[in-house]
Amino acid sequence: MTFEESKNRAKSEWEALQSNTYILIGTATCGRAAGALATLEALEKELSRRSIEVKVIQVGCMGLCYAEPLVTISKPDSLRIVYHNLTPELVPRLIEGYIMSDDPCLELALGILEGGEEESPYIPELLRFEHELRLVLRRCGYIDPKSINHYIANGGYSGLEKALKLQPEEIIEEIKGSGLRGRGGAGFPTGRKWESCRNAKGEPKYVVCNADEGDPGAFMDRVVLESDPQQVIEGMIIAGYAISAKQGYVYVRAEYPLAIECVQTALNQAKEMGFLGDNILGSGFSFHIEIAKGAGAFVS
Repeated sequence: MTFEESKNRAKSEWEALQSNTYILIGTATCGRAAGALATLEALEKELSRRSIEVKVIQVGCMGLCYAEPLVTISKPDSLRIVYHNLTPELVPRLIEGYIMSDDPCLELALGILEGGEEESPYIPELLRFEHELRLVLRRCGYIDPKSINHYIANGGYSGLEKALKLQPEEIIEEIKGSGLRGRGGAGFPTGRKWESCRNAKGEPKYVVCNADEGDPGAFMDRVVLESDPQQVIEGMIIAGYAISAKQGYVYVRAEYPLAIECVQTALNQAKEMGFLGDNILGSGFSFHIEIAKGAGAFVS
């Protein structure tokens, strides 16, 4: 299957989802710690009890951990509403009010993502979001992290498709020109790092994603792996192509079982779709990724 065929299929699936009522629930580690799995069970039981066919999709972290469990209800031609601190006891009210009828239950809402003027805040204008320009996190909390089609339908793997049509040196120049830097204390320019790796003598070369976190209370890597793992994989493949590496490793601590599960699912799907493995998208370039589980040490 070509990339264009994969993209068209993914978009068709995404558009079909948007044309129906569906529910998103955040079940990343932060949501689970706040009781999201109990809320998920209550949603599924209540919908089944009332014989309502509405898709319930588990998503990652939207970035509002204090408000978990978070549930988003999307109805075509109506409001797309985010509900906060939604305990199992509140589920019947929500199902009866907004799924079965047209009462948006705004007393339970954190805010609105889409729709008309209502007496509820617009989520992107909340203090938590109004000064942000989300790039890495833009899909987190809005797509199913275990669905590669959700990722593709929202721009995923288009960067890889473009990169494979370029020479590795062109990619490195593109990265250098972007000003992209590492997010560590040194802020080292990514383009220079890739250039040094490509020019380094010796084979084989490797791409290592260090998804371990040593600082107390730091969960940035975990959030990305649990919420949008395919973008990490896509970035690693592009890096591998640019520096002439054929093998990558995701180093993640064993204490992150959900992150490991999400990444492994993403790896399996990417390989099945032809984005990972031998002869990626018919380009002649091959790249493989494995998960390396750490035991709490920051440096791999």
